[in-house]
Amino acid sequence: MRVSDYKGRLIYAKGTYVEFVVAPGQDVDFGDILVVEGKSGDRFYIRSYDFKVKSRWSGINNVGYLMNKLDGEGKVENQEELEFYLGGNHTVKIGMAEQLCYADAESRLFNPKTCPDFFCEVRGLSAADTALLAEMKGDLEIGFLKSGRGVLELPVGIYGSKAITEHIGIFGTTGSGKSNLVKVLAGSVIDNGNYGMLVFDVHNEYYRDLARHPGVKDRLAVYNANPQAEYARRLTLSYGEVGPEDITACATFTEPQFDAIYKLSSVLAENWVRDVLQYDTADIVDELKASTGQKFQSPTISKIKSVCWNVKNELNIEEGGQSVVGDMMAELEQGKVVLVELKNVSPVGELALSTLLSKKLLGHYAAKTETDRRAVKPVLIVLEEAHRFLGRKEHSSNNVFARLVSEARKFNLGLCVVDQQPRLLADKVLSQLNTLFILGLASKADRGKLEAMCRKDILQQRNEIKNLDCGEMVVATNYMRFAAPVKVHKFEDYLGRCHGVMG
Repeated sequence: MRVSDYKGRLIYAKGTYVEFVVAPGQDVDFGDILVVEGKSGDRFYIRSYDFKVKSRWSGINNVGYLMNKLDGEGKVENQEELEFYLGGNHTVKIGMAEQLCYADAESRLFNPKTCPDFFCEVRGLSAADTALLAEMKGDLEIGFLKSGRGVLELPVGIYGSKAITEHIGIFGTTGSGKSNLVKVLAGSVIDNGNYGMLVFDVHNEYYRDLARHPGVKDRLAVYNANPQAEYARRLTLSYGEVGPEDITACATFTEPQFDAIYKLSSVLAENWVRDVLQYDTADIVDELKASTGQKFQSPTISKIKSVCWNVKNELNIEEGGQSVVGDMMAELEQGKVVLVELKNVSPVGELALSTLLSKKLLGHYAAKTETDRRAVKPVLIVLEEAHRFLGRKEHSSNNVFARLVSEARKFNLGLCVVDQQPRLLADKVLSQLNTLFILGLASKADRGKLEAMCRKDILQQRNEIKNLDCGEMVVATNYMRFAAPVKVHKFEDYLGRCHGVMG
């Protein structure tokens, strides 16, 4: 072991709490992951979260004695005398840490069940700690392990087979690195080949970078309602694919309007949107009264007609038109990344399209037999600004994203919610996210919400999370024994490292 790996000696342990003396000349920071070398060949992995300084003069009487060496203004009267009292190795820095897990002499990893002995050696993490690193590596690489202010070139990722179907949350303020993280995740999915990924690209920001990936020709498909470039295929839908929840998702409706939408879809059947647009308002009112015995007001029907007209034009819904939904489903189950660009689509069309495609994918996978489902790839749906779909008011049983959160894992589907303000999401949604990527969050309320909902105990990482820089995050997932600090690859660095593609 190099001399620089040595960090200090353990001086106190109780349960999972430990204290160690930091060796002179060594730096230990908030969030550093360290190793305590046990006396029987076992290793205890700890994370520092606070510090204190102690001296032989720390007692109140001794401090008073030192204060007598200062003049009335608090200045040193005799520097040489003061240096005599403070000289030598009388001051120590003590690190306070929590035990994360430990490995026995055979390198088998366990949750904390005992504590190390007094004065055991404390060192930095190294490539020799294979048991811990294997659990954190994953098959979808996202970055390098971060330890304090340093970044270790030890790859960290998630196992898609464990994380995708149990849902993912990506949370961080503007500029914290959320978009870059989604790009790296998409790049790893392209490289891996065992998963599909449906990304609703609100700002049309992903293709420019993903296009540099060597695998995009075979493993990336891009759709746009009004494509301006050859790389994107024109998005088209048929009337029969539009359901009532697609309409209710994209605007605010009163109770009578909400009721009328579902009545119309029931009475007019498959092509109800086409009929709503073709028939006069008065004729629709009469038809509903004759079929249901309910008389709706003309303004109620007019509002529905207006929203349906907007959706029809934004999403290229045409009579007898060719729909691309079937092709999307096939591409996803083959393990491709499908980008749906939404920058030139209004909020109404964006909400309708996100709901419609997610509903179609859920229905497509749910209809498969167990045998057929094993033959297709698990798919992750990436939903940006997720509070618009899964906020406290929006979360309801008829919301397709609420159904995805509660049911999708049975059908090999998963949801990745991306948001700046996790406190706006419904608690039921947050509680179902078994993997959290926590980037920089300025709001104490947001950090507190994640602390309460996270499956791993991240309370001791408050200082670390509060001070995360752009591209730094804490990963908390069910199968890892602790929440890991990670420096996310810049997408161009990821391409350079994995494929030799220069920026």
